[in-house]
Amino acid sequence: MSSLGEICSAGERRDAATQDHDLNTLISSTEWLRHYGLKQSKLSLSQILANISFKHSEDYIHSLGKSVSSQYGCGMFPQFTIHGAIYNLTASQHELEEICERLERKENLYQQRLNWLTTGSRQLFGVIQEKRVTVVVDLGSSPSIAHHQQAKRTLNQVIHEQVSQINSFNIISSGAHVNAWRQKVVDINEKHLQSATDWLWALEPEASCQFNTANALLKAMEDTMTEAVYLFVVGDFADNITDVLRMRMLDGNGCPVHTVSFNAKAEKTILALQHVSFLTSGRFHAFAEISIFVDELCDSSRRNAGCEACEFSTELPGGVPPGCGVREDVYMVWRKKEEALQIKNQIQAILKELFPPESKSEADLWCGCASEACLSSRQWLQEFGLKAQKLTIYDALASCAFHHSDGVVDMKSMPDESLQSVATTGKKLINAKYCSRFVHMRWKGGSVVHVYVTAEVCRQYEEKMLKALGALQRRMEWLRGGSRALFGNILEDRVYLLLDTSESMRRHLPWLKEKAYQLIEEQLCQKQKVNMLGFGTHVTLWRDKLTELSPQLLVSTQHWIDKLQGGGSTNTLGALDRALADEGTQAVYLLTDGRPDQPAKDILEQVRRWSPVPVHTISFNCDDHEANSFLHGLSQETGGRFISYFTDAQEQPAAERPYENEDLQLLKTEMEEGQRALDNVRGLRAQCILLDTFHHGTGDTNQRPCHGPHLQQLRGGQREQKFKRVKTARCEAQTKSSLLRHLSSSGTSDARTPLHSSTDPEQGWLLPETLELFQSNADKQMQVLHRLEVTLDENRDKKKKKKRKPKEFLGMSTAEWLKANSLVVKRLTIVDALAPAAIAHNAKYVPLLEKHVYSKVFNEVLHLVHICQGGTQRQTLINPLAVNLEDYKSRLSKALQVYERRLNLIAWRALPQEEKDKFGGEPVAFREHRGALLEVLERLGWPVAQEELSGLEEQIQTGHGFLQQASELQGLTGQAAQDAQVTTNLNHKETLPKKRPLDSLRGQKVVARSEANGVYHSGIARKCLPGKKVKVDFSSGACEVVPLCDVLTVGGCGPCPSLAVADFVLVATGTEDPGDHFLPGVVIATPRRLEATDKLFTILKYNNKEVHTLRYKVIKISQSRYQATCLRLRQLRLTRKTNILFTAKCDWLAESDQ
Repeated sequence: MSSLGEICSAGERRDAATQDHDLNTLISSTEWLRHYGLKQSKLSLSQILANISFKHSEDYIHSLGKSVSSQYGCGMFPQFTIHGAIYNLTASQHELEEICERLERKENLYQQRLNWLTTGSRQLFGVIQEKRVTVVVDLGSSPSIAHHQQAKRTLNQVIHEQVSQINSFNIISSGAHVNAWRQKVVDINEKHLQSATDWLWALEPEASCQFNTANALLKAMEDTMTEAVYLFVVGDFADNITDVLRMRMLDGNGCPVHTVSFNAKAEKTILALQHVSFLTSGRFHAFAEISIFVDELCDSSRRNAGCEACEFSTELPGGVPPGCGVREDVYMVWRKKEEALQIKNQIQAILKELFPPESKSEADLWCGCASEACLSSRQWLQEFGLKAQKLTIYDALASCAFHHSDGVVDMKSMPDESLQSVATTGKKLINAKYCSRFVHMRWKGGSVVHVYVTAEVCRQYEEKMLKALGALQRRMEWLRGGSRALFGNILEDRVYLLLDTSESMRRHLPWLKEKAYQLIEEQLCQKQKVNMLGFGTHVTLWRDKLTELSPQLLVSTQHWIDKLQGGGSTNTLGALDRALADEGTQAVYLLTDGRPDQPAKDILEQVRRWSPVPVHTISFNCDDHEANSFLHGLSQETGGRFISYFTDAQEQPAAERPYENEDLQLLKTEMEEGQRALDNVRGLRAQCILLDTFHHGTGDTNQRPCHGPHLQQLRGGQREQKFKRVKTARCEAQTKSSLLRHLSSSGTSDARTPLHSSTDPEQGWLLPETLELFQSNADKQMQVLHRLEVTLDENRDKKKKKKRKPKEFLGMSTAEWLKANSLVVKRLTIVDALAPAAIAHNAKYVPLLEKHVYSKVFNEVLHLVHICQGGTQRQTLINPLAVNLEDYKSRLSKALQVYERRLNLIAWRALPQEEKDKFGGEPVAFREHRGALLEVLERLGWPVAQEELSGLEEQIQTGHGFLQQASELQGLTGQAAQDAQVTTNLNHKETLPKKRPLDSLRGQKVVARSEANGVYHSGIARKCLPGKKVKVDFSSGACEVVPLCDVLTVGGCGPCPSLAVADFVLVATGTEDPGDHFLPGVVIATPRRLEATDKLFTILKYNNKEVHTLRYKVIKISQSRYQATCLRLRQLRLTRKTNILFTAKCDWLAESDQ
């Protein structure tokens, strides 16, 4: 099998060949995908999985009844799951990334093919796939001149784009007469193509004859050189033309006819063309434009002059008409594209799961990426700002805001008493009733909206906004660090650095040189080409033009910077002239500290004449307003950025500076806007809490009284709801007090905060009626704030009080109380305590032995307790050394104390006072005085139900049983530890320990003969006893001591000899009693070896009854054991009959005496 690298390299070569091949091949999509499909490039999902992984082996074992998977490769290979199957990955991360890149190139290739199929003449006419074709044109059904001319334009486009690439062609027109451009197909050349184009343009609109279209098709099919005929029909057929065409086509030859419907409206036309293509094994294509062209075409003289080229560039809007389905060739390529995309997503999911991207440090999380580091602050905000992340207040509240509803109504009022007239009518603005329950704010456009900010919306917005503000803060710190603090972020790849070395810069020049070194090491060394110059009175260049920086030139730049000397004036125009004269310059960074020698207006005029190159200006320790104005205008004129830097921050406060660093100012403004939006959302959330608290606390209390049989139940439910509501309100008052304090301490008068005064000038945008409504909401909020302060003070006082010990809740029945407090619910059973150290031990079925086998390795390695679960093939092995039984006993004792205390209280409260006095007047323990208390309760008629006491007694009795079992396990554990210590001491004394005899039968499955009935029963051997006896626990539940000679082992890896006719066996027989019984018998027939389905043995039992059974239910025994067993059974049967006869005779004698 080829390696993954070889396959990838071969795939790369095929992909490269695909890119070099012309995508515009005139072949069908099926043929095209045969060359460029996913399977041909080894990029189908099954091929990729076979090359990068192997399937994890898993199979269903019928004997076990479950699926079993291989374990040999666990931890050796990374695993992933696709379509429910587990695969082990063998490829590297780099190889998976290469596969993703190849799939992406395939996806782009399919997209290009789709674009080609759905544009140009392929969209209008389909794809011509044959090399010799005849086109039959029916233009007579065009409804208008515009459609007629558009059809001609389409045919000319087909000729120039597709017909020009085949070998030979011909054109036949069907109108009032059948006209052929040539009698037979002719070869392709420029002369023939131009002649065909002119012949098409010369065609005049003619009414289509019902027989001529069929005759034109037959004439085209008579040409033996023609491989296919294309029927191009414009509009709809005339009456009965479909029937004539279908009748004529039945007698045609085997040449396929591909039909093309252009702007057809009648469904019968499309059905007829589809039937024609079906009869001749051709293809069908349909196109219908969306709008009709109304522009008149060029006249014949302009057509002859060659204006068709401009016409062909026009894309006709339209597509497949309704009812024609989808284009099969387009759908096939689209389906392959979707398959490539799906496979790429699955491979990327594997990469993300098995090779997660390394977490970046906080400093490099955003600025370490080249795409972000090479962005200006304006560009960075467009991609990562608040608007880009939809974190503005309007985006955050769009889902929970709704418009304020109001309207003007006519109000009738009482007229003047002195006049006898009808009631006067006045206009009044009425707000919706629900508006008094919601917070309002001013929305975009000046409208009023209501919002309801939930806790979840506020929390999510806080998290997103704080994350965005943190990114903004890190961006600002990054811009203020290193060389970016002075020169800003260098974005372009070919830059000029202009340094002012005038007399005013002399004292700052050493510090500036250090910053220049830092700029070269941090930013300029990563650029393609760089040049630097210093300017005072004269201009000093480092190189004549832009130069690529190499490690050797870095030393040269440092020497050049060291030689810079301060002095002279500021020749800014000369420096800009030299920098902008270089054709490769992409940006200029100008650093200066004062006014230029030339007038600012002249410099700006000169800059406009040069090529549009951004000039980023850096104002260095400049407090001259005119100089800063010139630098700011120069950067704005050329599309650059303005940076203001002061070495001494205390020299001039930022608030007094006329111009700020543009990059930092944009980020600072964004942070202020984000913080303002966050405060507003928090304030709105607090207002919602206040209004909710107000309305819930003063809800509708004028409810009708309840009457009827359910009065007590309803009152109880109301008390419970009231208790919950008060408790919830107190919790909310504590958890949300910070928001409420933020609202009450806010001094701003904005539409998003409570209205404290109706005369607030900021509320002038509200109508008086609306302002009055919202003022009432503000008053409600202030009332809740006042009540909340009192509630918080009360809660603080209550916390200082000493907590009382909770009383025992006895209002609930014992059955309900135990549902939440029983030993099982609290996981205090002995099984729960031993569960962490339990090991499930299953028997393994050995087909050769036809029985289940248990491993014995645990018996000799660990001190384990075997717990057999019924008669199943499953055991649980417990290691008591790994369990903290002392802690379990402590927790169980505390639970038992709770049960006893509840039992004592229930019994004591049921006694009257006179009975209590008999016991001394003090509560007594129920278990110590159980008999006396039960006697009193029975005499009183059981004032408390017996189930209340019996349930608790059962829990206490069960718990004490668990305590005893835990103590026994502790004893066994201690004995095992002492034995281990003794063994260690003996080893130190170099004396061999005395080995205890190995009990080989302990814990094994056996078949033993019961002395009670003489029949063999299945069971578990517990231990061997002196005198060659074995203690056996039978499956029926009985426990007997059986002689060793009557015990047969059936578990483990014991022998399973083959059976032959006349062998003596014990056969299991099904009875109604629990457990398996084995009776002696003789094999009289064995399974036929040639038949796989025959697996039954025929056994003749000792009582002459036949039975058919499987091998695992038969145990081979010796002849002596068979005879002894049969003799014992006969003796027991004879004894049983004798006893029955004796009993019957005694009964008969007794009846005779009477």
